[in-house]
Amino acid sequence: MSPANWLVEASGIPFGLMGDMLQGGGNPWRGMVYGMTVRYPWNTEGVSCDPRDIWKIWDEFGIESARMIGYWEKKCPVKTSHPGIYATIYQKESKTLIAVASWAEQPIKFSFQFDWKALGIDPEKAILIAPEIKNFQHYTIFKPGDSIPVEPKKGWLLYIQRKNQ
Repeated sequence: MSPANWLVEASGIPFGLMGDMLQGGGNPWRGMVYGMTVRYPWNTEGVSCDPRDIWKIWDEFGIESARMIGYWEKKCPVKTSHPGIYATIYQKESKTLIAVASWAEQPIKFSFQFDWKALGIDPEKAILIAPEIKNFQHYTIFKPGDSIPVEPKKGWLLYIQRKNQ
């Protein structure tokens, strides 16, 4: 399914609703670009679905008080260098969570373009942190200008924040 189909047919965002992923557990990386996970732990089509590790990140970050700005919005302050990589942010005053998902057909590397003023972060003091999330990603630290590897149909959840925060 294309990113446009995810936005219009699966997410519910155009209608002011949030969605969840059911069939086969969905895709956790792509789902996060639209604010979606699977429902509470269950099995479907032989797939064990358990979103609790992602929900833990939501709780630690305080996603309920963040402003979601998707890649489809012209003023999204985080963009990617590759046309097959999409990023949505969840912005708070001192920290932003970036959800990244790949629609590229092969492993690639991409970088971000940031609107630092809109993010309210000094680029000289910024760092990107991928928190450890079971069955999703390993703990990793990137600098804002780094090339970031991503596998097909996967992605990242990254905090962009001031160093030593």
